[in-house]
Amino acid sequence: MPKFQLHYHKIPKMNNSFIIDQTENSEEYQPYAIKQLQCYNPLYNDLFHLDKNTYNKITLNQRYQMNSSTTVYDTSSNITLDKNIFIKFSPLLDPLRYMIGKYEHQSAIIHNLPGIYDISMNIHPKYMDTNNVSYTDNFFCYLSSQMLHTHKFTHALDYYGSFLGIQNKFKFDISDDLEYLHDSSYFNKHVNDLFSITTSDNPFYNFASRGNKKRLQINNTPKHNITCQSLPEIDTEIITSNDSIDECNLIYETTIDKQTTEDDEDEGEDEDEDEDEGEDDEDEDEDEDDEDEDEDDEDEDEDEDDNKAVEESSLVSEDNWETDSSYSSIEERESFAFINNYPIQGICIEKCHGTLDYLFESEQMSSNEGICALFQIIMTLLCYQKCFLFTHNDLHTNNIMFIETEEKFIYYQYNKQLYRVPTHGKIYKIIDFGRSIYRFNGRIYCSDSFAPGGDASTQYNCEPYINKNKPRIDPNFSFDLCRLGCSLYDFIIDDDEKTEDFNDLQKIVQLWCTDDTNKNILYKKNGEERFPDFKLYKMIARTVHNHTPEAQLKLPFFSQFEISKKNTDIANIIDIDNIPSYVG
Repeated sequence: MPKFQLHYHKIPKMNNSFIIDQTENSEEYQPYAIKQLQCYNPLYNDLFHLDKNTYNKITLNQRYQMNSSTTVYDTSSNITLDKNIFIKFSPLLDPLRYMIGKYEHQSAIIHNLPGIYDISMNIHPKYMDTNNVSYTDNFFCYLSSQMLHTHKFTHALDYYGSFLGIQNKFKFDISDDLEYLHDSSYFNKHVNDLFSITTSDNPFYNFASRGNKKRLQINNTPKHNITCQSLPEIDTEIITSNDSIDECNLIYETTIDKQTTEDDEDEGEDEDEDEDEGEDDEDEDEDEDDEDEDEDDEDEDEDEDDNKAVEESSLVSEDNWETDSSYSSIEERESFAFINNYPIQGICIEKCHGTLDYLFESEQMSSNEGICALFQIIMTLLCYQKCFLFTHNDLHTNNIMFIETEEKFIYYQYNKQLYRVPTHGKIYKIIDFGRSIYRFNGRIYCSDSFAPGGDASTQYNCEPYINKNKPRIDPNFSFDLCRLGCSLYDFIIDDDEKTEDFNDLQKIVQLWCTDDTNKNILYKKNGEERFPDFKLYKMIARTVHNHTPEAQLKLPFFSQFEISKKNTDIANIIDIDNIPSYVG
């Protein structure tokens, strides 16, 4: 199968009519009020030979080029088509650092967007870094789109282009950081000046977690706060209301069994036995604690110097990952910041129908449907790993979306084995590549989240940010499924449920949440978190190596989808064996 080729298309002028159209009817928050629009980003310098006459008049050679808020230009057929377009506003600078004054001394250049001949003194270094989180995300969206159209890889995300600009108001969620921000004198001085804050009640905040408490910060990529907007729906951007929840569907319910009189009578008889069992459990927990403390000590020695830089420059200290233990009610408040005149990249992609998170929250996912959905994710990761040595590094239920399909089955071939998996009306796609590490045409593309001082700087230790004085830790092909399992765990596994009663979906999620010693990576036996906050990411990278996508195909949960090679009359097979590698 021939490879796709990377090149660029010339465009006569940045078409900003869709921006103007979308801001006219909005009275408050106007996400499409953007100045200084440009097509160029510094990654193009590494890809092409450009000059001052062409550098800001090109776009990558994806098939569909965004033409308006609802149309694209098909470069293959030279016609204009209707498309549902989704724009993700990705900040070029860390918004939290901005709001506590970390960029104060560079305020004079914050609004200077990069150009082909700009020197570093006039442009913020983050803008010129080709590994900027936003550029890394955007470029893999392009690669994904090429996989979709060249190799008919149906799980790939379609991409329509990108632009840089200064957004009049950049919106992002600070619900977990508001207390931290209030401790900053710079924040308190400039609130309602450089930025403003709004809050709203959200009765479903953190539903479907243990005890309705935010035990682990694993549902959103921390600190990037990348926001997304759908172009056709901007009239309802801000919702600060106390809408009734009477008509909302029940998302999660737990039944607490009350003790009967007979239970009380039997309690005395069982008391001694319970005490003995309790002592045994305490001993096991103490042993676990000792082992975990040893791991912590080794890791602390490894990261002591890095943590100082991280805490000072990127706000990933332990305090910023912790949540208030008193937040035991689902009646939580969401807080959003609106930063004035903020540098962003608009990433234009296909609009999907919903998230995997939504399907689990709304209890639309049976065990069988869940296994089929996970098989699609496994095959997606297998393909991306083969083609790009790809790791997502923050794969959770909100980073997996679906589109609807009338096809009853998807057919795959991998290692000369055919598979047939029911779709249940959905095709799943991975999104949000801001933390990804991948290779293309001999180059490593690695999000600057992993750079010294970045919010994930201690997760791995490898090129291009390797510290040769520390042990090498390469990107881990088992990380993504373990990370996904962690985000699914509280949805489907209850404390009081016996493992022998687990269905297949519960079994596979529990398996993905185990480390190399078969310990649960999330929780100890007493229900406490084993590794709180970002420590979880670091320990998955170091101690989980048995959950590669390829290894899953040998498990009975997924080998059930194998079919005979005699089925050669299938028209549309996703032949992963025949898709070339783009690594070298």
